[in-house]
Amino acid sequence: MPTDGRVSVDTAVGPIVGLQGDVLRFGGVPYARAARWGLPEPITWTEPFDATEPGAAPPQTVGGLNLVPGMIPVAQREDCLTLELCIPLDHSGPPTALEAARPVLVWVPGGSYRVGGAALPLYDGAHLAAHDVVVVGLNYRLGALGWLATESVPTNVPLRDLRAAVEWLRSNVAAFGGDPERIVLMGESAGSGAIAHLLAAYPDLPVAGAILQSGAPAGTLDADAAAWVADTFLAAAGASSLDELRDAPVDALLTAQDHTVTDALVKVGMMPFHPWIDGDLLHGRAHESPFPAIPLVVGTTAHEMELFRDQVPALPPDIAVPYLAGKAAHLGITDEGCVRAALGAAGHDMVEGVADLELHVPNEQLARGHALRGNAVYRYRFTWEAPVRRACHAMDLPFTFGTFDVSSWREFSGATGERAAAAEALSARMREAWTSFAATGTPSDAVVGPWSTVGRVCLGESEDMHDTVSHRTEIWLGDA
Repeated sequence: MPTDGRVSVDTAVGPIVGLQGDVLRFGGVPYARAARWGLPEPITWTEPFDATEPGAAPPQTVGGLNLVPGMIPVAQREDCLTLELCIPLDHSGPPTALEAARPVLVWVPGGSYRVGGAALPLYDGAHLAAHDVVVVGLNYRLGALGWLATESVPTNVPLRDLRAAVEWLRSNVAAFGGDPERIVLMGESAGSGAIAHLLAAYPDLPVAGAILQSGAPAGTLDADAAAWVADTFLAAAGASSLDELRDAPVDALLTAQDHTVTDALVKVGMMPFHPWIDGDLLHGRAHESPFPAIPLVVGTTAHEMELFRDQVPALPPDIAVPYLAGKAAHLGITDEGCVRAALGAAGHDMVEGVADLELHVPNEQLARGHALRGNAVYRYRFTWEAPVRRACHAMDLPFTFGTFDVSSWREFSGATGERAAAAEALSARMREAWTSFAATGTPSDAVVGPWSTVGRVCLGESEDMHDTVSHRTEIWLGDA
């Protein structure tokens, strides 16, 4: 055994060298390679691959979506189809650790499909790995370099990246002590949305389950909208065809991408670079599409859009109701009485109304559809109240990973002073639920035991919760 902390693993693609510390870490490991806007292709090597440093994030505009702490990557690179592995140690040392067949939790990071990265310290897998699982973080192509819908580009490239990553893990994760039959995907926000679209695109995807945290599975773009976004991007880049951009500097592409995001806000929304219905991988929106026959964990935070309150206009009822009715129609809700009743139940707060239609309702529709097809679905609501942003979008991230001390998350989340112990306990509970789900297909925690497919688990400081979100969702869906 090496004495300098370096650990070498032989895999089907070649030897990989990582580091032993509190856990075993292998960073920036390539799972595929791809030309700009090209398909992901297998990659192998013969000399030991140095995976002793974290991998670079995909190209992105730094600070462009800096709404929560700790989201700025240290490095970024276009050659970004890499993964981060975090493997627990035991008293027997690395050989035993790598010979075990542990469940594999695979994190797909979010960031509106255009920022983020697997190696962000916020996503450090050490605390999850302590529950005897292998934790993997995936990088995939973002923004215009991934989701561009134009001629000569394979459709929905990032979904193809993620499929390639799953196949790589199936072939190689056993060398890291992982069980290829127990690969479970997990993601938040766009990471959750990417997983939902991946499951919709590949009904044969060889995974054992998925955890969908605060995704927007109904936001799938239609082909016309995706093509309009591509044309807008090409115009912003000063190009008449994609061939003119294949050798362009990445910074120039990111600048054109930023202009496109601004220009597309009214027509397409906040995420113009997004999974889209291509007639090949995707034939419908993710929340309405059949998935593989696997168990799911599906949930949202109690006040999702509070993070974006400053961006949601306060509208009078005569404008708010038609605006929300248009969004509701996109989900098949056409009764204006439901719109008025649900908005009233939200205290006529547009922020909560938008949260319902962007996140809460489509996730419930997704859950119901998957359950009706005979699959187990476990629901939760995250209710931890932060000082300013309450239980907003992304507030569950440091609880998922136990990383309150990254950046200013402890202060941002309110996990300080007398509440610090409660925050740590909730984090431990979430990690127990997520890792037990990876191991068995059923989440379980010390507070409620094994979760039931009936009802919804409250993940907060108290189980005594009146779930006003569920009440509003029932109104929207005509159940109340």
